[in-house]
Amino acid sequence: MEQDLAIREGVAEDYPAVLDIQRRAYREKEAPLYGENLPPLFETPETLAEELAAGKRLLVGVYDGRIAASLRMKTLEDGSVYFGRLSVDPDLQGKGIGKRMALAVEDWHPEAAVFVLDCGEKSEENRHIYGKIGYRETGEVVEVEYGPRCVVMKKRRNI
Repeated sequence: MEQDLAIREGVAEDYPAVLDIQRRAYREKEAPLYGENLPPLFETPETLAEELAAGKRLLVGVYDGRIAASLRMKTLEDGSVYFGRLSVDPDLQGKGIGKRMALAVEDWHPEAAVFVLDCGEKSEENRHIYGKIGYRETGEVVEVEYGPRCVVMKKRRNI
């Protein structure tokens, strides 16, 4: 029987597992599209800690007793919530874990009306998945230093 996904705030002890999953996921899905010089492949526990100290929050998904996924999120000045670096262990993809993690951002921010993400413009599979849970492309494009051009996607909470 499939175990449920428990989603909780990440702590420093989670950083090695989070970064290992992130590297493996980005190498498998994103590096073939954009090359091996992607920022998520080079983050360290120290750089992750700096991001969190600057206001981002880390969510981890625990599946079958181990960390299976993570993402980072931040409330923006306009009250919308941005999330990124959603990574699912490649060995566990296809089980709905990524979808559950993305939807958890809304649960963790009941006050927010708008949710924002950016997705590499060549990452058609990811853009399709986000579209299935209500995210729409805005027409905005973000240039990421040392990374791909990213399409901005937004979702408005159903009120």
